[in-house]
Amino acid sequence: MSRINLTEDELIKIWDAVNDGTEPPPELAGKLFPSFMEKLSAGGKFDFETLNRIRIPTLEYAGKRQEGVILAGAALLGQSAPLQILRTFGEPAKDGWRNLIVQGDNLQFLKTVFLNQDPLIKDKIKGKVKLIYIDPPFATRSDFQSKDGVTSYSDKIESAEFLEDLRERLIFMRETLAEDGSIYIHLDGKKIHYVKTLVDEVFNNTNYRNDIRWRRQPVRGAKATGNQYARNSDSLLFYSKSSTLCWNGAYKPYDENFIKTKFRPDKNGELFRDCDLGDYSEESIRKFDSEGRIYITSSGKNRLIRYLKEEKGESLGDIWIDIPEVNAMAEERTDYPTQKPEALLERIIRASSNRGDLVMDIFGGSGTTIAVAEKLDRRWITCDFGKHAIYTMQKRILNVSNSKIFVSNHKEINQDAQRCQKCNSVTIENDKYKKCKECGSIYKKEIKEKIKNYGLPPKSLAVVSVGAYDFTRVMELRKNKEAYIAFVLALFGIPQEKMDFIGKYRLDGIYAEKDGDPVEIFPVWEDDYLYNVRLDEDYLKQILIQSRGRIRGTYWIIVPETCTIVGDLTLKNPGGELVSFKLLKFPYKILEEVARNFSLEEQPNSPDNINNLVSSVGFYFHDDVAIEAHKSPGGLTLNRFSTPIVNREGKAYERLEGLSLVLIDLNYDGKVFNLSKAVYRKEIGEDGYIGLEGVSERTAVIAIDRHGNESKPVYMI
Repeated sequence: MSRINLTEDELIKIWDAVNDGTEPPPELAGKLFPSFMEKLSAGGKFDFETLNRIRIPTLEYAGKRQEGVILAGAALLGQSAPLQILRTFGEPAKDGWRNLIVQGDNLQFLKTVFLNQDPLIKDKIKGKVKLIYIDPPFATRSDFQSKDGVTSYSDKIESAEFLEDLRERLIFMRETLAEDGSIYIHLDGKKIHYVKTLVDEVFNNTNYRNDIRWRRQPVRGAKATGNQYARNSDSLLFYSKSSTLCWNGAYKPYDENFIKTKFRPDKNGELFRDCDLGDYSEESIRKFDSEGRIYITSSGKNRLIRYLKEEKGESLGDIWIDIPEVNAMAEERTDYPTQKPEALLERIIRASSNRGDLVMDIFGGSGTTIAVAEKLDRRWITCDFGKHAIYTMQKRILNVSNSKIFVSNHKEINQDAQRCQKCNSVTIENDKYKKCKECGSIYKKEIKEKIKNYGLPPKSLAVVSVGAYDFTRVMELRKNKEAYIAFVLALFGIPQEKMDFIGKYRLDGIYAEKDGDPVEIFPVWEDDYLYNVRLDEDYLKQILIQSRGRIRGTYWIIVPETCTIVGDLTLKNPGGELVSFKLLKFPYKILEEVARNFSLEEQPNSPDNINNLVSSVGFYFHDDVAIEAHKSPGGLTLNRFSTPIVNREGKAYERLEGLSLVLIDLNYDGKVFNLSKAVYRKEIGEDGYIGLEGVSERTAVIAIDRHGNESKPVYMI
């Protein structure tokens, strides 16, 4: 363990900070935690001096923390959560990769990626994501209200807290990006100016690329009030991680007037235009000449022939008016609130990634990002806390074969000779246009966009949870000592190394090291320890006696909360040296202390408050939920619903009070739950009735309670 070397003045500064209840000066971090800072330096991450040299405008608000503190906190305190596979579909790729749908707090997932220790994702995600697209909830309680006047976002998503929540995620997202990676942040006008300043700070304003304006709908479809213009557009902030970025460009077809004035047919009827050769080398010019690509003007000047069919089109600007939002009749509609059109994501993914690249969206919602990434042969990861979102995305990917793709430029026009509308001469055909041989008139072909199915099965994927535990399964782990040890070490972000720690320290129960200090795991796999022995001060004194002075500094113990009756203690070893016992109480106590007092956010009980979960807790337990339903005229009725959770007053929920939503598969095959309809509590009658067509004996339901616990799929009775 590295020694701390501080001057008298530095000790006084730390002493004064402790007495005043303030943070010590950041420049002392390197001396307070030398071994940790060495690790960061070796990893090429960050240092405080670099941060201090940043000179750009920043936002200041209550609760804003230094970037170094956020990253150092995650590494020092092990603020990550283990990933647990819930279900898998298909065989993994040759390199073991599965696309991931992550259910849980996206901040905890990002921290798990940052620490890069979980075996499921180790060395597979951090620093390898080529493109991130996020569509975070960008309204606040004062911005949105539902029809009945009930606020649609929780009190937590307010100004400063919203900004800091998003900023913290942005910092960790930057760490997941490849050096040539990019991020697109989808926002409306309410927070765009604040967020841009934050992103300038996190990604550096020199890496700002565009503020793209996307017109969601024509002005005629937008709603306006008496004192403002109609709101019909969103912003997409586009940043890269560095000056080198993956960029394929974005183009749109030339308009008819441009083609008419710039292009003409060659002897074979192919439309072309001639361009200056001044920027090309002699070698390139010789190559063009050998290919017959040199055009000689009437004045004898050489020009380069560029055919219309070979050109990409006009470079796309930062105002996009050609992509409508998802309407009620759209083929891709999922009936999930906040859904974005596939064409929008297709443009972004094509421009900023290539086949095989990794694309990520941590506010998954309806799954548009991953659906498009799947069809464009990208690998992908998405995350969401809501069960409605998880099952919507699962269904969308599992049924991707039947989803639509749009293929344009098919030659569907009759290839027989056609006549010019002006002079009646025969026109010349190409892929997109026809041109009169005599008068030069150009007509755009009426090409019908051909719609067809994607047709390919989904690649391997896994639905995993982050920070969510089935307590009965956890306690079952104690029957398997090795599995239990691996689980609790992963829980606190402590690497499991192949070393004889028991031999090294000559103490039973030590299975790892945290920052060079021993980590004991309380042996709950032994019944006597689980049911009878309690970790108290005498227990700690026995450790010191057995160590014979070999233990000094910090000694960590991972222990279930029910097995301890003391907190952290500092005692003297037989040699008179202080030993600080730090208890990592299983499973989440330490994380509650360092996660800025996150509280358990309830699952939404109506579509209006679906974005409540942005500040959700990192850890929770799976509890058993039960439901029964029977077929009723015109739908179904919930006979029984039960959940062990309690309300904020500690009282059990009655009847349907603890219900968040019901997921329905109209034709459940007994294996894969294929979501047909999600019905929120506010849409269900007090008698449990749900109106729905197509209900049969094959219909199954899943109940989700307010804490996100879900029942098993059950058929109608």
